[in-house]
Amino acid sequence: MKKIYFFALLLMQISSYAQNHLIQGVVSDENDEGLPGATIIIKGTTIGTVTDINGEFSLEAFPDTLIIVSYSGYERQEISINNQTILNVKLTPDVETLKEVVVVGYGAQEKINITGSVATIKQEELVTVPVANTSNLIAGKVPGVMTRQNSGLPGGENTQIRIRGFSQAPLVLVDGVQMDFSRVDQNDIASISVLKDASAAVYGARAGNGVILVTTKRGEEGAPKISFNSSFTSQSATSFLKHVTPSQYVELIREANLNDFSDADATFTEEDVRSYEEGIEGFEGGNWIDALIKNNAPMQQYNLNISGGTDNVKYFSSFGYVDQESFFRSRDFDYKRYNIRSNIDIKLNENLSLGVDMSYRQDIRERPSKNALSDIWIDLSTAQPIYPTSLPDGIAPPDPSKPFVSYSGSTTGNRNPIARSSRNIFGTYDRFDNTFRSKIGLSYKIPGVNGLELGANMNIQVLDRSEKSFRNPYNVYRYSQPDQTFTLEGVGNGISSISDSQFRRTMLYPLLSAKYDRNFGSHDLKVLVLAEQTRRSYSRFNATRKNLFTTSIPELFIGSENEQTNDGSSGSDMGRKSMVARINYKFKDRYLFESTFRADGNVLFAPDNRWGYFPSFSLGWIASEEPFFSDSENISLKLRASYSQMGNDSANGIRGFDYLAGYQSQNIYLFGQNISNNTIRTLGEVNPFLSWEVISMYNLGLEGTFLQGRLQVELDYFYRKRENILSNDQKSVAREGGFNLPLTNINVSDDRGIELSAIFQQNLGDFRISLAPNFAIGKEKFVVRNDLEKFIDPDYIRIYGREGQWVNRRFGYLSDGIFMSQDEINNHPTIQDGNGNLTLRPGDIKYIDLDNNDTINFRDQDVIGYASNMPEITYGMGVNIKYKNLQLSTGFQGASKFSIYINGPAANMFNNGSIPLAYQYRYAWQPHPDNPNVNINPEAMLPSASLSSSTNNSKVSDFWLRDVRYLRIKNINLSYNIPEKTFKKIGLKSTQVYVSSENLASWTNLGIYKNTFDPEFDPGTQATRRYPITRSYTVGLRVLF
Repeated sequence: MKKIYFFALLLMQISSYAQNHLIQGVVSDENDEGLPGATIIIKGTTIGTVTDINGEFSLEAFPDTLIIVSYSGYERQEISINNQTILNVKLTPDVETLKEVVVVGYGAQEKINITGSVATIKQEELVTVPVANTSNLIAGKVPGVMTRQNSGLPGGENTQIRIRGFSQAPLVLVDGVQMDFSRVDQNDIASISVLKDASAAVYGARAGNGVILVTTKRGEEGAPKISFNSSFTSQSATSFLKHVTPSQYVELIREANLNDFSDADATFTEEDVRSYEEGIEGFEGGNWIDALIKNNAPMQQYNLNISGGTDNVKYFSSFGYVDQESFFRSRDFDYKRYNIRSNIDIKLNENLSLGVDMSYRQDIRERPSKNALSDIWIDLSTAQPIYPTSLPDGIAPPDPSKPFVSYSGSTTGNRNPIARSSRNIFGTYDRFDNTFRSKIGLSYKIPGVNGLELGANMNIQVLDRSEKSFRNPYNVYRYSQPDQTFTLEGVGNGISSISDSQFRRTMLYPLLSAKYDRNFGSHDLKVLVLAEQTRRSYSRFNATRKNLFTTSIPELFIGSENEQTNDGSSGSDMGRKSMVARINYKFKDRYLFESTFRADGNVLFAPDNRWGYFPSFSLGWIASEEPFFSDSENISLKLRASYSQMGNDSANGIRGFDYLAGYQSQNIYLFGQNISNNTIRTLGEVNPFLSWEVISMYNLGLEGTFLQGRLQVELDYFYRKRENILSNDQKSVAREGGFNLPLTNINVSDDRGIELSAIFQQNLGDFRISLAPNFAIGKEKFVVRNDLEKFIDPDYIRIYGREGQWVNRRFGYLSDGIFMSQDEINNHPTIQDGNGNLTLRPGDIKYIDLDNNDTINFRDQDVIGYASNMPEITYGMGVNIKYKNLQLSTGFQGASKFSIYINGPAANMFNNGSIPLAYQYRYAWQPHPDNPNVNINPEAMLPSASLSSSTNNSKVSDFWLRDVRYLRIKNINLSYNIPEKTFKKIGLKSTQVYVSSENLASWTNLGIYKNTFDPEFDPGTQATRRYPITRSYTVGLRVLF
C-alpha cells in the first residue's frame, strides 16, 4: 500500500513538472521600443527575471500563473499566462512617475515645482568611466561646478570642488550624512543633486558655498538582481618633468660659470661635455627619473551588488575592491580599498516603515615613510644626472641587504631617491583608515490625518585611523668609480625608531522631523519641521620608542623604554543644534512659493551670540501653464527667483571657546622626562562678541523646454554677499605687547555670475544623440577689507589696498622679454637694479617703466593676471551617441580666466641645487664661448643659467605668470551591449563590455610648459615636486545575472 502511495505522489510531481513550461516575450514602451531592465515576477513569489538590452525575456512558469511586469516610469501590468508561450507586453507611461523627480534638501520634488537652482546627474551618467576618486565624476557635467585635480597619487588624488567659483568647498551629504565625496564607491550612487542658491538654505551652516547631495541605490520590488562590474586600468602621467641629460647638465654648468663672470672650466671642461655625450666608461651618468618612475601604473576595480525585495522588504547590498599601483618602480606606494554597503527598507505595517543603512570602508596605504612622497620629489629634483643610478655590473655595495649609495656623500643633503622609495631600505609607514557609517530611520504615517508623517533618524559615523612608522638606519657610502672603492660617509635616519598612532573621530547626527503633504483642489501644500543636532568628538594617542633591539621586528615593545615619548588627547571639537521649518505652496499648478526659516546654534560662540536666525524665500511661475499660453504642449517655461540667508561657522580657523582667555591647550616637552604633556596657554586678547558669518544669496532663473521636450535650456544669474567674515584685526600692536589682536567679524565680500546650460536630444533612425553644453562665469570682490593699514600714498592704495578690488587680481611688474646682449643693457634707458644696471647680465628679464621716470620701483606694478588658480569662466559638454547596442559617451571640461605662476626650480635653473629642466636648456639665453656677452641660441626666451641667485629675475611679473585657457576630454567611454541570447545558457541577463579613458587629451595655451605642467593645478614652488595627474585607459565588463 505504501508503494502505491509513493508512486502516486511521484506521478503527481512528474505531471506537475511537465506543466511548467517556458514563456518568452518582449516588454516594450508606447513606441514599441524594447525596455531593458524591466522586471517580470510570478505573483506572490520572488521568482522572476529582468529583460535584456532589447527588452526580451524568458521565464519558466505554470500555465495558470499570474505574472507582474513593471518598469520605472510606467504603469505596472498584471498578466495571466493562460497557456501562452509567447508574450508581447506593451507598458503604458505613468504620468505621475514620468515627472522628473529631483532629490533636494530633506526630501524630493518634481523638477517643474522647484523654485531654486538645482542641477542633477543621473545614474546612467555616473557609470561611464571608472574612477578611483568619485569627485571626478561631476567634472564638466554641471554649470558653475569646477573640479581640479591637484594630484594623481593613489589614495590621495585630492580633487578640489568649487561651486560658482566660491573660495570654500561645498557641503557634501551622502544620504543626508556629511562625508568626503571621494569616499563613496561610484557603483553605489543612484543620483547627484547640486544645490546652489536658496535651495541649499535648508541645510544652514556651511551650505553657503553650495550643497552636493549624493543618493545611494536602494532595492526595488522584484526578483534578485545581481550585477558585477570589473575593470582594468592603465594609468600614465598627463604631464611630467623632464630633466636635462648628463652632457646638457655639464654644458649648463659651464654656461652658468661664464654668466657668473667665472671660468667656464672651473667645474667641467669641454672634454667632459664630449665624454658625457658619448657615454664613455666613467661618464655614463644616469636618468634618475626613468630609474625611479615607470611609464604606466595599473589599477583594478571590482564591484558586486545585489538588489531586490518584496512589497514589505527591499534591499541593496554592494561589495567593492580597488587595487591601485603608483608610478614608482618599487611598488611601495600602492593603495588598496575595500568597501561594503547595505541599504534595507522594511515596511513594518501600513503606516510604519524602517530604514537601515550601513557602510564600511577600509583604506590601506603603505609607504617607506610618512613624508616619503615629498622627500622623494625633493631628492629627485636635485639628483644630478652625471651620477649613475646603479652600480656597475659586478660591483656590490658593502651591505647588499641595504644598497644605499649616496652620490653626494651627504646623509642630510642630496640623497638617493631610489633608496628613498624602498621600504626595504628606508623604513616603513602603514596607514589603515576604517570608516563605519550607520543610519537608522523610522517613519510613521499618522492614521486619520492624511499627509502627516513623523520621522526619526540616527546617523553615526566613526573613523578609526591606525598609523605605524618605522625608521630604519642605513649606512651611506660614496662610490668612487675610478678605483671602485666605497667610503662610509655616515648613517641615514640616525638610530632606529618606531611610532604607533591611533586616532578615532565619532560623529552623531540625530534628527526628528514632521512632514505634511496635502492637496486641496487647486492648492498643494507641503510643510516640513525638523530638529537636528551634530556632535563630533575625537581621541588620539601616539607612542614612540627608539633604539630597537632588532630591526627585524618593528614593534613598540622592541624599543628602549628609556627612549620613548607618549602623548594623547580627547574631547569634542564641534557641536551644533538646529531647528528648521519649510513651507512649499503651489496654486493652480503654476504659482510656486517656498519659504524656509532656520535657527542654528554653535558652541564655538559665546552664549549671547551662539544662535543665528536665517530666513529664505523663493518664488516660481510656470508661465506655460497659463491659459493664454497657446503652445504649452510643445513648450514649457518657468521663471523663478530666490533670496536666502545662511550662516557660516567654519571659516578662517575659529576654534572652540576662542572667546575665553586661556582655554586653548598646547603640547609641551618636560625636560628630563621622555613624555610630552598638554598645558593651558594664554590666548592674549579675546573677542567675546564673535558670531556667525552671514551669507545672503540672490538668484534669478529661467527654465525652458522646447521642440516637444527635445531641447531644454536653463539660465541663472546669482549674487552672493558675505558679511561679518572673520579676520584678525590688522591694526598695529606694539611688539612688547606679546600678542596679536583677536578674530573679529569685520570683512565683507560679494560674488556675482551667470550660468547657462542646455540639453538637446534627437533620434535619427537607429541613432540617439544627446548634447549637453554648459557655461558659467563668476567673480568676487572685496567690499570691506581689513587691510594691514590704511594707506595714504595713491600707489600704495592701488597696489596693496584690497578694499573695492576684485579678489582674483594679481599685481606685479610688466616685462618686455630678456636682454639679448651686454650692449642692450648698456644702452637701456631705465635703471632696473637701483645700481645703474651694473648687476644686470645678458639673459635677464626686462621690465616696463610704467610711470616713465627711468627707474623700476614698486610704483611700476600693475595688474598682470589672476591671483587664483580657480577659474572665473568654466565650460563643459556631454556628448552621448547611441546606435543599437553601441554607445559612445564623452565629457569635456574647460576653463579660462585663471593663472598659474611658475617659480622656484621651474623658473630658475639650479634653484636650491635643483636640476635644470629640458625646456630650460632649449629656451635659455646661451653665451657665445668666445664672447659671453652675446647670445647664440635663436630660440632664447628664458633667463640664462646661473649658480647664484638673481633678484632681478625673481620679481613677481607677468614673465612667469601664465593666463591659462584649456579644454580637456575629461572622460570618454565606448560600450557595447552583447545580446542576451549570446550568454543565455549560463544565466546572464545582460552583458556589457567597454573601453574608456580619463583625461585623454587637452588643448591649452601653456606653450613651452604644456608638456611639463598640467593646467588643472598651479605649479608654484613645488612644480617639480608633486605627484602628477594621471591619464587612464580602461577595459571593463558589466554583467547582470
